[in-house]
Amino acid sequence: MNDLIFALDIGTRSVVGVVCENANGILSIKDIKICFHKQRAMVDGQIEDIEEVSKIVGTVKNQLESSLNIKLEKVSIAAAGRALKTERISLEKDTDLRIPITHDFIKAMETEALQLAQDLFSKNSSNDLFYCVGYSVLSYKLDGKTMSKLEGHRGNKVATEIIAAFLPHTVIEGLYSCMDKNNLEVCNLTLEPIAAMDLIIPPELRLLNLVLVDIGAGTSDIAISKDGSIVGYDMATIAGDEITECLMKNYLVDFNTAEEIKSSLTVDTDHISIKNVLGFTQDFSKQEIFESIKTAVYDLGSDISAKVHKMNNSSPAAVFLAGGGSKTPFLREVLSEFLNIPQSRIALTDKSGLRNVDLTTLDYYGPELITPLGIAYSVVLNRNYDFFSVKVNDKKVRLYGIRQMKVMDAILMSGFDTKKLIGMSGKSLRFTLNGKQRYYAGEFSTPSQIYVNSVAANIETTIKPGDTIEVIPAKNGGSPVIRISDVAEIKNTGHVYFNGIKTELSTKFYANDLEVNGDYIIENSDSIRIVQAKFVKDLYKLYDVDESMYKSYVKGKIVDSDYELYDGLIIDIVKLEKEINADAKSVKVSTETEISANEETPVVEEPSMNVTVNNKQINLPKCEDNMPYIFADMLAYTDIDPSKPQGNIVLLHNGKDASYLNLVAENDEIIIKWESE
Repeated sequence: MNDLIFALDIGTRSVVGVVCENANGILSIKDIKICFHKQRAMVDGQIEDIEEVSKIVGTVKNQLESSLNIKLEKVSIAAAGRALKTERISLEKDTDLRIPITHDFIKAMETEALQLAQDLFSKNSSNDLFYCVGYSVLSYKLDGKTMSKLEGHRGNKVATEIIAAFLPHTVIEGLYSCMDKNNLEVCNLTLEPIAAMDLIIPPELRLLNLVLVDIGAGTSDIAISKDGSIVGYDMATIAGDEITECLMKNYLVDFNTAEEIKSSLTVDTDHISIKNVLGFTQDFSKQEIFESIKTAVYDLGSDISAKVHKMNNSSPAAVFLAGGGSKTPFLREVLSEFLNIPQSRIALTDKSGLRNVDLTTLDYYGPELITPLGIAYSVVLNRNYDFFSVKVNDKKVRLYGIRQMKVMDAILMSGFDTKKLIGMSGKSLRFTLNGKQRYYAGEFSTPSQIYVNSVAANIETTIKPGDTIEVIPAKNGGSPVIRISDVAEIKNTGHVYFNGIKTELSTKFYANDLEVNGDYIIENSDSIRIVQAKFVKDLYKLYDVDESMYKSYVKGKIVDSDYELYDGLIIDIVKLEKEINADAKSVKVSTETEISANEETPVVEEPSMNVTVNNKQINLPKCEDNMPYIFADMLAYTDIDPSKPQGNIVLLHNGKDASYLNLVAENDEIIIKWESE
């Protein structure tokens, strides 16, 4: 009898125990016992009263032991679908266009998305611990375009959307407590919707978009398959009890009597006799009772359909109904209407659909047996789910082996920051330097390293109890830090006198037209300008003077714009003027005003300015370009010829040293002469 399997389905209304044998992959049923709760010890599929539920479990166990004359010590159980928490979550990440997307990058991104979902549960669940029992990828995107596969592609941004299922730790503890009180060792723990799915919709059928709805007394568990995997779990809180409560209200009966009425609806009879709480007995036609529960059936079908549409985003290909509530009248018609699929694609599970179960020993079979049989069948499939421990970076982590566990599961439960699994390349730097584009690439990241028992691994590596996992975080690549001093030759070669103005020959730096120093750190898209005065033409640019309007003199000699500067150099500039003849110097503007005999408006003389140049009174007419006179303009009113130097030129402006750029004002006294005079 060592090959016997004992499975318990602990439901809202009853506890079902099944003992069967694994006969070469076929489940051979030995016996089944059902015991109903005497009071509301379960609410919506979850244990409320551990003591009461433990008593019912003990009763079922004792009945099976007595019937088969065996001792039951190990049991397989399942957590209700109500306990499952599902979350859809999207994650977008930047990628390096220079590097193709790798398999490890994709898996690390999915792990980070899982952690985001887990964090959402943790914030809203009073610090309850959640175990990830499965997830499915719904989509990938590359630069906004949906992709079936990302590996090998290049882009700037990638995104993924996943749906993940989590199981609260408190649910597991309640089940284990009931088993401990009956001296039963849990050898297998699964989930009710997964157990039913394994039995009714095997992996080879999961390429189809199929929905399984297991309708119990308190909850309706929903599981959806698509593209080869289970893509979603959910639970509707409307189930068989809502139909029972509707009968209680319509016919004034207690809960147990309403349950009997509901059971009678599946029996081949036209009338049902009902005794209400007042003691009156009355016969009702089955059709009349059917009509009285239609509203409740519509509510049930509507809630289930809404959950299916939310997860599936469209109508499924077909629906399988399981559980005692699946026999509810009109349910197939209602689901057909809400899901917009033919009734022929909504089926109650029957014996013919259970290819891996031998039911020949049973006197009765109903869809309410699907879940307990599925729990037992999970053992045949070697789904030996249970808790085990591993270490992640010296931290002990407890895992629930609902599936083949991998490094990523341990990382999630350890609290390790999954963002550190993926290193990001440094950001590149682009800017202009004196009008030319410059580009500096960011450094490549250093990927994370994972070791399992000191052997190199990755997040997909399968783990087992007692494994030691070391995770070395990825390192981000550095972004280039470029200072102006890194791209410019900084010189400080003294100073020159430009038309009397002392000018340092140091390099000047401008970032976006603002003067900065050589330590300025260049930012992306900056416009950098470097001004280094090396030639005479650079001085004109520095002071924003139009070089074409002046002649440059060094030691009395004209020099061109490419004349090289050196420390202590003195440069004088003279504005180019039109030929001024001797008569022009003596022109005097008449102070008389002529008035035309035919006009009343007087002719106003052109504005002028009086100055003294080398002790001679000069009347200066208005400049044609409306610009003010400068000291250099006064050379035209002297006998000095700069092309025939006679030593240094002395410039005095109102008795003080001056430069050729000094502005000239009314009544100024100007001296321009050779030093030898």
